[in-house]
Amino acid sequence: MPQMLSSLLCGLVAVLTAIPVSAQNHYPDKPISIIVPFAPGGATDVTARMLAEQISQDTGYQLIVENKGGAGGGIAASQVARAAPDGYTVLFGTSNTNGINSFIYKLNYDPVKSFEPVGLVAENVVVLLANASFPADTLEQAIALIKKSPDEYSYASPGLGTVHNLSMELLKKAEGLDLMHVPYKGAGPAMIDLVAGTVPLMIGGIAPAKSFIASGKVKVLAVANERKFEGLPADAQYFSDVVPQAAVSSWMGLFMPAGTPPDRVETLSKALQKALQSPKLQETLQVQGMQAEYMGPKAFSDKVGSDMDFWKQAVETTGLESH
Repeated sequence: MPQMLSSLLCGLVAVLTAIPVSAQNHYPDKPISIIVPFAPGGATDVTARMLAEQISQDTGYQLIVENKGGAGGGIAASQVARAAPDGYTVLFGTSNTNGINSFIYKLNYDPVKSFEPVGLVAENVVVLLANASFPADTLEQAIALIKKSPDEYSYASPGLGTVHNLSMELLKKAEGLDLMHVPYKGAGPAMIDLVAGTVPLMIGGIAPAKSFIASGKVKVLAVANERKFEGLPADAQYFSDVVPQAAVSSWMGLFMPAGTPPDRVETLSKALQKALQSPKLQETLQVQGMQAEYMGPKAFSDKVGSDMDFWKQAVETTGLESH
């Protein structure tokens, strides 16, 4: 009997060792959770859901989008940082969760060391908008106007410490502008007051403004991003051309917990790359005020690192206080 059991065990070992490792450790073999750091319905949430749907169509993988808002995205980022590094919990990170927040808030995670970058998803279009009655049509004209009338103008943003807020504070610092910041709880309320003329200027994403731009109630003075975009007003100036030190990069990307096996990171990264090649997804992202832009794990990791240096200097330069 012992000899028979030994033979059976040896045979079982031989069978298992003959099975390829990929077959023994097939990934993913259960749903992947994508944790969005903001409430449902916003641009980040909509983008995450569109991307998850496209990846599922392309690969058959099951992706579940979960919203964990709060603390400027810190609650979601902290949850993913503490999750098992098995490739089944993914952060839909942003320039704030994996960049700016570390210099403004006290975090219980490291925005770089706590994660494995999977890939860049998209760049958000950040625009400086003005009410139709504002007596300037370009960034250069606006700068000259504000300098002539200190204390007269203010600008709205979706919130304190956002990419939008920082880009304007950098502009103010570089040009010596006296321009009061009026932070709102999101782009929606800020846009309402911009259209009403309660505030003359607003820095934010372009998606909420598109209908008002089309109707002539709001105009685009400039684009705050470093890179150029398609589908924007041809005469819109760029911060990078007028005041390059105020130009910013506002992105969304996927992250897994630190220690996740490289092959699992690469598997999801390849699925991301394929999804972003979809013309339908690219078009939908553009409607949301974003440009699809894939970067693999290494290139995206390098970008996150270089952006950290920029955000650190930006926060110090503008004097935003830590919370």
